[in-house]
Amino acid sequence: MRGARWIPVSFAMGLLACAPADTSAPVVTPEPTKNEVAFTTPEFDVPPGDAFECFYTDTITDKELTVLKGVGQQGPGGHHIIVYYTDTKRAPEHHVCKDSEMVAWHQIVGVSGKENGEPVISFPEGVALKVPAGKQLVMQTHYINTTGATMKTTDHVALELGDPKDVKAYTNLFAINNAEFQVDPNQKATASSVCTLNRDIDYIVMGGHMHEFGSHFTIDRLDAAGMLTETIYDKAWKPEYSSHPPMLQYPLDKPLHLLKGTKIRSTCAWDNTTPNTLAFPREMCAVFSYYVPDAGEIVCDLDPAPAP
Repeated sequence: MRGARWIPVSFAMGLLACAPADTSAPVVTPEPTKNEVAFTTPEFDVPPGDAFECFYTDTITDKELTVLKGVGQQGPGGHHIIVYYTDTKRAPEHHVCKDSEMVAWHQIVGVSGKENGEPVISFPEGVALKVPAGKQLVMQTHYINTTGATMKTTDHVALELGDPKDVKAYTNLFAINNAEFQVDPNQKATASSVCTLNRDIDYIVMGGHMHEFGSHFTIDRLDAAGMLTETIYDKAWKPEYSSHPPMLQYPLDKPLHLLKGTKIRSTCAWDNTTPNTLAFPREMCAVFSYYVPDAGEIVCDLDPAPAP
């Protein structure tokens, strides 16, 4: 298990929001409030297929931010917006995302491209995310353009801020990503992966993430010897879960406490009804969770020989 400064393009949640928007209405920028940091992108091109555009905003945090959630809007085909802060500042601009630049990025929030861009994950009362002072905010937008032609659009996102005196605990992302799977055309497939905790972890949110070809997602707790002790998450998958997956919520005073040495096994099943091979990132098999207290963003390394 390692601290991570980057989750591969399209993996994060995530946090978390992965379904093409079904509205043809233009993006309407809401009036900002005094308790938010908001920005709207310049108009940009969305080519056919999967498109990732990265924006360096002109927003530099002048103080530590306490972030409660994010909301946003995208144009037709919007898949998600993810907001990060970066350790490496650049002049405001945008371009097609490059994996290498995201090494210095830290995820803050992800919002859905559907409807009003509502947050997919909610935290217990008194829990927030922290953004240090002096950091530039950056955005990644993801579109799935099925029109066959380049589109033009703009995106809007806002971070809702809270008062630090009301925060009982700060949280951060804990993620597991299995990118080593393949689903052959017109076939069904199942893949599992296992990560081993190298420290005790208290989870307040946990859930699975697949796209629309997912059919089932399971998260199991195994003991240090690899024996099943509990099935934590067991969901027959629905296409709408790609943007709003079922999430387990735990109160701050009674989190899901997993001990060092515990193995977390995630198992994904897919039904590929297309003539194309499905693999990461078009399909996914990821566990998204948040833990307290915040000790940095974590991606759990997979064991060398994951369980079948």
